[in-house]
Amino acid sequence: MKTVINDILDNFKLQAGKFVLNAEEIQLPEEVEQWVNAARAHVESRKLQFCYKLIGQLPQQVLMDGVRVQQVLSNLVSNAVKFTEAGRVSLTVEAFAGSSRLLKVMVEDSGIGVAKEHQGQLFQTFMQADATIS
Repeated sequence: MKTVINDILDNFKLQAGKFVLNAEEIQLPEEVEQWVNAARAHVESRKLQFCYKLIGQLPQQVLMDGVRVQQVLSNLVSNAVKFTEAGRVSLTVEAFAGSSRLLKVMVEDSGIGVAKEHQGQLFQTFMQADATIS
């Protein structure tokens, strides 16, 4: 519940133009290990299969807001777990060759998916495509 309230408060700050990112030098391999461990624990607590894949070579240090990245990943993994009764949740981290600034992080699941008619609502604030599922 606390996480939901914090997400709502952050959204209000964002809409008011008062949201501040706190970028700092992060040891990326250690940070990614924390992401993987947190995701694995959440996924496996629901008796789902967890898959992790690293593509490319991670830079040692990056400038980012680790708290916000963890917040986004936590929400993505939570949604993946929430809508997957059986199967798997995957976390893929891709470091782009020749760039120390680009990182692609994907969360995929084998859950029910989003109906085509609801896909346009995906990035609306606090929107759930099917209100019958909670």
